[in-house]
Amino acid sequence: MLHTKQEAPLNYKFGFITDASPIKPLNFSGLVLECQFDQDNYQDDLFSKLGIQFPSEITHAYKKRKAEFLAGRYCAHLALSYFGLMNTPIPIGPNRSPLWPADIAGSITHADNLAICAINNKPQALGIDYEPTIAINTANEIKSHIINRAEEALLSKSGLPFRQWMTIAFSTKESLFKALYPTVKQYFDFLDAEIVHIDCKNHKLVLTIKCDLCTAVSKGQLFSGTYRSHREGIITLVEHQEFL
Repeated sequence: MLHTKQEAPLNYKFGFITDASPIKPLNFSGLVLECQFDQDNYQDDLFSKLGIQFPSEITHAYKKRKAEFLAGRYCAHLALSYFGLMNTPIPIGPNRSPLWPADIAGSITHADNLAICAINNKPQALGIDYEPTIAINTANEIKSHIINRAEEALLSKSGLPFRQWMTIAFSTKESLFKALYPTVKQYFDFLDAEIVHIDCKNHKLVLTIKCDLCTAVSKGQLFSGTYRSHREGIITLVEHQEFL
């Protein structure tokens, strides 16, 4: 169960973490937490100061990558503390995905100066993504790589602006990849999943898998997703498989 009596210490940290707080769930039974950070104030010694293990995999990474990684892990550590899990390591797994403690499902996303973590004590597929709203020129350029014609017909009738529904589609499929990668253990394409339903009133979507990805995730399986506007973009979350 989610611990509410002992809240995480949401305070400024060394000028790097400038704000941290829960955000409104997206029809999600767990916790969504965000941290704002200042990349200009990043230093390698912040890992030890913030109680985060410095992984060898990012030793030679650019400052931006290190800052994003640290903010994401700090956000995840705060989220775990809400569940009574203090100072719990979150190593880097395959495809750079986080390795969560047993009986915990989690996902991290970051963009610009924002890191967001979703976490639940239901160890099932979970993926979260945040994307600033895609510029219209970029949306037109990438459209054919993200959605098929059936999706374009569906989403264009949603009543949402083109830039917004393209951002929702891109981000939802990113969330689906994060949710499924620990199971399928391979890359798959944006076009290997298709949005077959969107409910703009309740901010929900349904996706279907277009090909067999592994024995546990096969062609025709359906997954539920949810989305909402946040700051300058869109947050999407795919939590579990839904047989409809």
